[in-house]
Amino acid sequence: MTVDFKNMIAKRYYTENLRIAFPVILSFAGQQFVQVMDTIMVGRLGAVELSAVSLSSAIITNITMIGLGIAMALTPLTGYHFARNEKSQCNVLFRNSLLLNIMMSVVLCGLLLAINPMLRLFGQPQSVLDALDGYYYSVTLSLIPYLIFLTFKQYLEGLGNTFYSMLITLGCNVLNVFLNFGLIYGYMGFPELGVTGAGVATLISRIMMPITFIIIIFIKKEFKPYFRRQRTTDSGQRSLSEFSGSQILRFSDLLKVGFPIAAQMTLELFSLTFMTIMMGWLGEKTLAANQIAQTMIGFSFMIANGVASASTILVSHDYGRRDLNSIKNHAYSAIHLGIAIMICFALLYAFGGEFLSRIFSTDEEVIAIATKLFMVVALFEIFDGTQVTALGALRGLTDVKRPMYYALICYILVEIPVGYILGFPIGLGAIGIVGGFMAGLILAATLFLLRFRKLVIIERLGCEH
Repeated sequence: MTVDFKNMIAKRYYTENLRIAFPVILSFAGQQFVQVMDTIMVGRLGAVELSAVSLSSAIITNITMIGLGIAMALTPLTGYHFARNEKSQCNVLFRNSLLLNIMMSVVLCGLLLAINPMLRLFGQPQSVLDALDGYYYSVTLSLIPYLIFLTFKQYLEGLGNTFYSMLITLGCNVLNVFLNFGLIYGYMGFPELGVTGAGVATLISRIMMPITFIIIIFIKKEFKPYFRRQRTTDSGQRSLSEFSGSQILRFSDLLKVGFPIAAQMTLELFSLTFMTIMMGWLGEKTLAANQIAQTMIGFSFMIANGVASASTILVSHDYGRRDLNSIKNHAYSAIHLGIAIMICFALLYAFGGEFLSRIFSTDEEVIAIATKLFMVVALFEIFDGTQVTALGALRGLTDVKRPMYYALICYILVEIPVGYILGFPIGLGAIGIVGGFMAGLILAATLFLLRFRKLVIIERLGCEH
């Protein structure tokens, strides 16, 4: 009986993680699906066009991570106060985050516009640089509505609701794919814009995302207590909304959690960006093959990241209630689920790499290089799933500063040098560059797991005393 009871408890934690994670997984998978479709559709235009999307995406995604990381701070902070039934604190966090994210989106757009002319300095093929401007500028502008959407998304996820962000994301992704067909190839009466059409489709669909969210918030009464400005806190004291404007505009809590998240994500993406740049040194074909591999890496990562997001939400609620046992069980069940998911993708990449490559490209040389890259990718998928789910649990505890330092070590001081040495001095080329990425992921998974285990021990000791 004791064993069965324990198994029932264990199943509850897995079930709760999956219940929260499933809409997030669909949402993330939907976003990545659009990138997959962009890659497939643009890949049909040729290797140069595919390389242009690869280089643009690498730069833009890297900068976007800054805004995304800061927006993500809203989830664990909201989850903590939601678990304590502090509605007014949740409301203040939302309004601060919305204003902060709007400001960040404008700053990041300006940064991306300034970076574009400097791409000529990175030794990329001139044909690729000539093809990327329209796509680059369109996706850059889409950052503004996207970060506004993320504010609503991260806030509702902190409240434990992941359904509506999934619904909006999937709906707007369908719109994006529809517009891709029209604007890339000129179907259905749309102008034929080629690579630029993919960027314009992204911009239009992202504009619709926050608009749809605002409509839902106005319609659904269940959310009104968490969006209404309240005169008193839940304990009867004055809320921050009654204080001066300067105090309302204090973003310290959001930045304290958000900046390290942004830094960690940016460091990881920077390593991928530099990996893309090194692939470009090997030529257009290798760069195109790298785009295929990275698109699928991103797809599998986003699914594991959905489980990690569920871990962040549930652990933040447990943290608000000071429930150490649930913190541990929600975290480890998420890690197990992440590993299981990545094992499935590892098998797919190992045995179906050539099939996947042929979906994206008709160029035999590109297909051959991408197939080899998938074999290396299959080796590190388990570590990728482990590191992202362990990191999700740490974020639920708002432990974000130490993982930022770990990211610097793993992705900058290990991954890039190892990738360069294996790729060029040793002469393994593209395989060696991806091998460096694997080395960084293995170290990151180890460090994040050890950090979480240490925090659980510290919390246990604190409870005992």
